[in-house]
Amino acid sequence: MNQNFDITIIGGSYAGMTCALALAGISPDLKIAVIEKENILAQDKKRDGRAYAISAASLELFKEIGIFDETNKHAGKISDIKITDYKSPFILDFVGASLVGARSNYLGQIIENFHIHNALRDRILQQKNITVFCPNIYEEIDFQTTLTTYDLRLTTIKLNDGTILNSKLILACDGRFSKLRELYQIHTTVKNYFQTAIVFNISHQRPHENIAHEKFLPGGPLAILPFQNQHHSSIVWISPNQVAQAILNLDEENFLQQLGKKMENILGKVEVISEKFSYPLIAIEAEKFYHEKMLLIGDAACGVHPIAGQGFNLAIVGIKILRDLIKNNPDLSSQNLIEAYNKKAKSEARKMIVATDILNSLFETKSLSIGLLRDLGLGVVNKIPKLKKFFIRSAGGF
Repeated sequence: MNQNFDITIIGGSYAGMTCALALAGISPDLKIAVIEKENILAQDKKRDGRAYAISAASLELFKEIGIFDETNKHAGKISDIKITDYKSPFILDFVGASLVGARSNYLGQIIENFHIHNALRDRILQQKNITVFCPNIYEEIDFQTTLTTYDLRLTTIKLNDGTILNSKLILACDGRFSKLRELYQIHTTVKNYFQTAIVFNISHQRPHENIAHEKFLPGGPLAILPFQNQHHSSIVWISPNQVAQAILNLDEENFLQQLGKKMENILGKVEVISEKFSYPLIAIEAEKFYHEKMLLIGDAACGVHPIAGQGFNLAIVGIKILRDLIKNNPDLSSQNLIEAYNKKAKSEARKMIVATDILNSLFETKSLSIGLLRDLGLGVVNKIPKLKKFFIRSAGGF
């Protein structure tokens, strides 16, 4: 059976579902298909230890697509970010109230991933112009022109159950290790940081007061991210691969002892209240964000180091770019639209991948001279109001 759609999204996880909702909101006449190999409609996603730092600018899209009220129930607010370097007397303090022109006085929210996933899924089920095919995978994609009665150029996608979808535009939202990017031989730059992120949740004696901490320490940074409960936080502990494995092998007493040293006792007595998860850190950047009538979205286009917590926010930047382009150019198959998306989304991704790479290298170095300059930089930014405001607005996604 053949079905016609305006846009077909391959990959129904965070970026895929967010993109579907953002584009569906352009017009009720825009027909969107989502193909997902997991049966996302049948069951809720479970906790996997990860939480997203959603910037204030990204939260504006959450409001537009109708998931903010649900995610806000589970969100911890970031009213302040304190950045410290090991043994440095300087603290760089980003206060959300300094966000000029934003609709909120906080920099963002910390939301466990599964809450976002489930809110996106529930919202998609309410949309009449979104059809989800799951659990399904594509078997063939034919970009050859197919002339319809309206002289439209369509791409044909054959699914594993024999269903055939015809679509004007394809969006690859199949993640950092995209099979579609590999299938169409889009050259990709890969950087293995040989680091592992250990993520888990803690309870702590003192309230976090909605402050996020980024502590740059020997061996790697530690982020303390505030949950809604004043005595619960998410930890992202980044270490070289071998060190991370040794940390994970520690018994609970020694693990808490090492964690306490890293946290410098800022929240008092700590307990681990979740399973510990670990993820290898690899940055990926596609040479181009398209192939024929297919665009790469989110991590399929560019996946960055998590040091600034901007991965999903970068995906949202790309989704906003595409949404605005489609609003101004309803010809979904036009080369102008494809090239404009490639230029704008790639420019934003390049800035973020360079910034996170430099930041990681800057704080990873053992050079004394660079360390002194780094500490001086923290102090300078904190003392110059205009410069500090620029960084605060950047942290908020503005």
